[in-house]
Amino acid sequence: MRIIAYSSINPTFLTMTQKITDERLAKMNSVLDKRLNKLTIILDNVFDRHNISAVLRSCEAFGIQDVHIIETTEKFVVNREISHRCEKWLSLHIWKDFKKCADFLKKNGFTIYSTCFADDAVSIHDISIDSPIAIVVGNEHRGVDSEITELCDGKVIIPMHGFVQSLNVSVASAVALAALSFKLRSNADESTFITDGRKNELRNKWLNEHNQK
Repeated sequence: MRIIAYSSINPTFLTMTQKITDERLAKMNSVLDKRLNKLTIILDNVFDRHNISAVLRSCEAFGIQDVHIIETTEKFVVNREISHRCEKWLSLHIWKDFKKCADFLKKNGFTIYSTCFADDAVSIHDISIDSPIAIVVGNEHRGVDSEITELCDGKVIIPMHGFVQSLNVSVASAVALAALSFKLRSNADESTFITDGRKNELRNKWLNEHNQK
C-alpha cells in the first residue's frame, strides 16, 4: 500500500470519487497530531454493546488510537447509535488469548495495569508515565479475570469519595483515560504521540474510507 503524506497529497487522488474539503483534511491532520502513542485500553470480555460503544467513544475523544479487545467468552459487538461510528477512526485489535495480547504490548514497552479492588492497587493518579500504559477494564459482572490480573504488571484503582465504591465499566474507562491522557499531555515529549509514519498510514486509511462513501 502506498503511503500518502498530507504535505504532498496529489489533488487528483482526492477527486477520484469524492473530494475531501480543506477543512476536513485539516481536521484529520489536527486529530492525528494529538493521537497518543503511550496509552491504550484492554477490554476483558466486556459484553454489553452499549458499554463497549461508550468506551470506544471515550477512546476516540481522548485521543487513544489503539484499543485491544479480549474475546474469549464474550462476542465483541458495537452499537453504532452509541459509538456514533467512532470505531472507524480507531485501530481495534481483537485477541482470543490475553497472554498473547500482553506479550505483544510488553514487547512494545507497555506496562499493563489491571483495574481492581485490592490493597496493593495504586491510584490512577499515581501511575508512572515513564513507560507506555495499558489499562485493563473488566467484564460487567466479574470484573477483570483474576488470571489476567496475575499477568499484569500492577493494579490500579479509581479513588472514590462517596458512598458509591464502583463505577459502570464505560464510566470508569472514561475517568481513567481522561486522567491519564491529561497527565501524558501535560508531560509530553516526542514519544508521547504516534510517529509520522503511523500518521501517514492512518491518514491514508481514512482518506480511502472517505473516497469509498
